[in-house]
Amino acid sequence: MKVSYRHLKRYKEIVRILLKYGFSIIVEKLNIEGVAYKIPITNPPAEIKNMSTGERLRRAFEELGPTYVKLGQILSTRKDLLDQSVINELVKLRDNVDVFDTNIAIKILEEELKMPISDIFLEFNSTPIAAASLGQVYEAKLKSGESVIVKVQRPKVESIIKSDIEILKAIAGAIKDFNKDLNVDIEGIVEDFETQLLRELDYNFEAINGLKFQNIFSDTTEVYIPNVFMEYTTKRVLVLEKIVGVKLSDIDKMKELGWDTKKISEIGMNSLFKQIFEYGFFHADPHPGNIFVINENCISYIDFGMIGIIDKKTLNILNSIAFAAVDKNIDRIIYLLMELDIISYDTNLSGLRQDLLYLMHYYYDVPIDKLNLGDILNEVFRFCRTYKVALPPQLVLLVKALITLEGTARELNPNFSITIAGKSFMKYYYLNRLNPENILKQSKQSAQEAIADVRIIPRQLKSILRNLEKNNIKLHIEDVKFSKLEKIITDLATQLSLSLVLAALLVGSSLIIASPNINNSFWVKTLAFSGFIVSFLVGILLVIKIIRSEYIKK
Repeated sequence: MKVSYRHLKRYKEIVRILLKYGFSIIVEKLNIEGVAYKIPITNPPAEIKNMSTGERLRRAFEELGPTYVKLGQILSTRKDLLDQSVINELVKLRDNVDVFDTNIAIKILEEELKMPISDIFLEFNSTPIAAASLGQVYEAKLKSGESVIVKVQRPKVESIIKSDIEILKAIAGAIKDFNKDLNVDIEGIVEDFETQLLRELDYNFEAINGLKFQNIFSDTTEVYIPNVFMEYTTKRVLVLEKIVGVKLSDIDKMKELGWDTKKISEIGMNSLFKQIFEYGFFHADPHPGNIFVINENCISYIDFGMIGIIDKKTLNILNSIAFAAVDKNIDRIIYLLMELDIISYDTNLSGLRQDLLYLMHYYYDVPIDKLNLGDILNEVFRFCRTYKVALPPQLVLLVKALITLEGTARELNPNFSITIAGKSFMKYYYLNRLNPENILKQSKQSAQEAIADVRIIPRQLKSILRNLEKNNIKLHIEDVKFSKLEKIITDLATQLSLSLVLAALLVGSSLIIASPNINNSFWVKTLAFSGFIVSFLVGILLVIKIIRSEYIKK
C-alpha cells in the first residue's frame, strides 16, 4: 500500500503500535511501502500476549489518540459486527483521556469568542471537571449570573483527526483490495465514522441538537433540556446551562433522598419513545453519565453530540416485524428485512430461516416479565454477524440506545420487564399513528404520491415503448457482484491459453524433428529442441496454475 509522505511519521507510529500489541499480521497484509520494512516485526512481551484481543485493541486505540478512541467508542455500539468480548473492552474507552493545559483552553476560548474571558465570565474554574477525546469541560458563571458548563475543543484535534481519517481510508481500501470477500464493509464504516466525527468537531452542530431537544420536550415538565447560549458558542466552544442534579448512575444517592426510582425509570423510557415515535430524532448515547435526575419527577439530558434519526417507513417496518414475530411468521420477517434492504445477496436464507424459527420457539413460551430486551437484541446482533445482515448505522444507534436505557431502567427498577417497555411502546406508537393530525398528514402525502405517480407512469411507459421500438433497451448490472465468477473465468482463460501455447510448441517442435532435412541445418535442429525446452517450462507453469487454483478454492 502506497502512503502519502506527509503522513509518513503517523504511518510509522501506527505500525509501531500495531506491532507492539501483536497485530503484526495486519502490518504484513497491508504491506505499507516505505514504513513496514523499516520496523522489525518482533514478538510482543508475555504480558501483552496474555491479553484478550479486545483488551489489546483497546490499549492500541488509547495509544493511537483521539481519532482512534472515538472509532473504538463507535465500534463499541456495533454489536452486529463485533463479538461481545471485544465490545466489553471497547466500552471502557469512554472518558479515559488525559487533560490538557487550561491556559491553552483559555487561549482557544478567547480566540474563538474574540474577547478576554473576563468580559464573558464572572467566574471561571481553571480545573476541568471532565476530559473527553475531543474536548475538555469547565465550570463557570456568566456575567449575567447563570452557572454554565463550558466545553473547549482540544488543540489541533481537527487536523489530527482529518489526517487520521485519510490514513484510515487508505488502510480500509487496502484491506478491501486484499480480501474482496470480507463480510464487513470496512470502507462504509470509515465513511460513517468520518461523517459523525466531523459533525462532533463542530460544536454548533451539538448546540442545534440541544435546541431541537428543547423543542421536543417543550410541552412536558418530566424532561428538562439545558439552555444553549448561542452567543458564546462557536465551532470549538460550547456554553450550556449547568444542570444541578444527581447522575442517573448514582442510585444510592437517589434512594437516600427518598426518590421513587421506579418512576424515574418510566420517565426515562417514555422520554426515549417520545423522541423516536413522535419526532424520529433521538439521543443516541443515553448512558447514565449523560442523564441527570433533577427530582423524582424530572430528568435532564446532556451532551447532544451523538444523535440518531429514523424515518417513519423504517419504524412501520420494525413494527410489522414485531407483529410477524408474535405470529411466528418467519417468511414475513425475511421479506420485511429485504424491504429494509439489510440482507445481502449471498445471505444463507435457509440457515437464517431455521435460526429465526428456533429463536421464536425459544422466546415464545417464556413469561413476558422474564424476557430481557437486551438479550433478545444481542441475539439479533449475533444473527447479523452470522448471516451478513448489514444493519444501517441509524438502526444500530436505535438498538444501542434501547439496550443502554433498558439496562439503566433495570438498575433503577429491579421489577422492570419488557412488559413495561411494551406498554410504553404501544402508547407512543399508536397514539402517534392514530393522531388525527398525523393521519391527515399521511393521507395528504399518500395523495400527493399517487398524483405524482399518475403523472409520471404514462410518461415512463411511453419512454419504455419508444426504446423497445428502437431496440434500445440496455441492462446495467454493474452493481451485481461477480468478482468470484470473474476470477474463475480469468483463471480458466489463462489455463486455456497456456494449454494452446503448449500444444502448439509440442506439435511444431515434433514436426520439425520428424523432418528428413533436420540434419542438414544446425539452426533448424536448435529451434526444434528450444521448442521442447520452452514447452517444458510452459507445462510446469500450467501445472502450478492448476494446483494454485485448486488450493485457493479450498
